[in-house]
Amino acid sequence: MNAILIIEDEALDTDYLRSSLLRLGVGNPIRVVVDCEEAVKYLEGQGEYGNRGLHPQPAVIFLDMRMPGMDGFAFLEWLKSHSEFRDIFVFAVSGTDDLLGIRRAYRLGVNSFLTKPCRPADLENLIQGYPGPWLRS
Repeated sequence: MNAILIIEDEALDTDYLRSSLLRLGVGNPIRVVVDCEEAVKYLEGQGEYGNRGLHPQPAVIFLDMRMPGMDGFAFLEWLKSHSEFRDIFVFAVSGTDDLLGIRRAYRLGVNSFLTKPCRPADLENLIQGYPGPWLRS
């Protein structure tokens, strides 16, 4: 099952992104973790995340770049060092459009970069541009 993993520490941003995806007809299971350390545990199937029926491996990650602790850049470096996750589409999300940060995120392997709040039109463009992982109703 092609899950979507949202890595976001702000509940309002998570709710807005989730509702936008649902309004666009995305039927993938959506899972949320609140920091990058938890995302690592999710991807590695540690602890509660070992049940892949409840916590399927994601095909898409929406990654908030500015997080306490391990930030989005450190997570991307970790992700890049684990070849088993190379087929996951990663979309960076940030409240700022800092050009240096955007360039760094692309160098670390993100497929696209969105500025918060993620507008439905921008999400639709992602779905059209990267059609493989989405389940549409």
